[in-house]
This record gives sequence, structure tokens and C-alpha cells, in this order.
Amino acid sequence: MPAFLKCTCEHCGGRIEYPAEAVGANVPCPHCQRETLLKLDTGESAEVLSVGGAKWKLVAGALIASLVLVGVLWAGAGWLKKRRESGAVVSSPGKPGAVVPSRSGSSSSAVQLDPPKAVTPVVAKFQNGFTAQQIRNGRDLFGGACTECHRQYDPATYNDTEWERTIGGMRGKAKLRGKQSDELDTFVRTVRN
Repeated sequence: MPAFLKCTCEHCGGRIEYPAEAVGANVPCPHCQRETLLKLDTGESAEVLSVGGAKWKLVAGALIASLVLVGVLWAGAGWLKKRRESGAVVSSPGKPGAVVPSRSGSSSSAVQLDPPKAVTPVVAKFQNGFTAQQIRNGRDLFGGACTECHRQYDPATYNDTEWERTIGGMRGKAKLRGKQSDELDTFVRTVRN
């Protein structure tokens, strides 16, 4: 990495920049064109400029940034793996019971719930002109999304007050989106009529 020095011209006072190897040489001043001895500046006016090495610094910086990124990704993957292994497992009907972690979050104090009963309500007739597809979609939603959160078993065992509180009172219909909410309401009406 070549170094450059600066000195003051003896005649005009202009600043001259020169390579460090040229100390002691007589050269024409770029300002006044008179022969000037290149000497080391002392005191406050002394300056040393380093040229080059920027490419090496850029490569080293990129390497360090890459290593940090790999380390962060590796730590994140380990954290996700650990979280999945210790996290709650929600089961659907017909699978073993769910493990619900306690409020404190410690996996040793998890509560084992009994598995939900696999109940498929039978709809004897298509009330109010509903189609079989509407009822089937609602039944699938009830067996999946509703049972995951509320642990409900047979929709025919709930009275009107319980349905109003459960279906009508769900804030934002939880995981359900527009059409799903309508299909679930259709299914509940066919079971309750």
C-alpha cells in the first residue's frame, strides 16, 4: 500500500503531494514551477495519506457480513426447531389428544387433553333448500377449525343459547373468512332445524 506525504513549497507556500520514496529529491513545484526540496513536514502541517487497500477492506467486510448472516440464519433455524419440538401440537378429530402448554410457557407443566370424539353429524334432509355441498363444506369446517379451538364434539347437543354464544359471539369469526363463515352458519342451521 503506497504512502504519500505532503510538504510546503519553500518559494510559494503551496502544498505538494509526493510519494514517500521521493523524500529528499529536488522537483519543480506544481504551483510556481521552481525547484523545491521535498522534505518531511513536522508539526501540525504533517500529513500522511494511504492509497490502496480499499479492495482488501471491501472483501474482508463482505466476508465478515456473510459469516454474521450465516450465523444468524443458523441460530434462527435452531430456534425454530427447538420451538417446534417444545410447542403445542393441535390435533384434529381421530388423532391423539392435544398438548396445551401452561401460561408460564414451561413444557414440563403442559396439560394433556383427551382426544376429541370423531363425530360426523348426519343430516337427514336438506332443510331450507341447502345443497349437499354447502352442508359438507360446513361440516368439514366444523370438524377442523371449530374443533381445534373450542374442542366441540357433536353440534346436535348444543342448545340455541350455546350456539348463539359460540357462533354469533366469535370475535371476527376467528380463522374463518367470509364464505367459510357463511358455510358454517348454513351447516349449524341444518343440524339445529
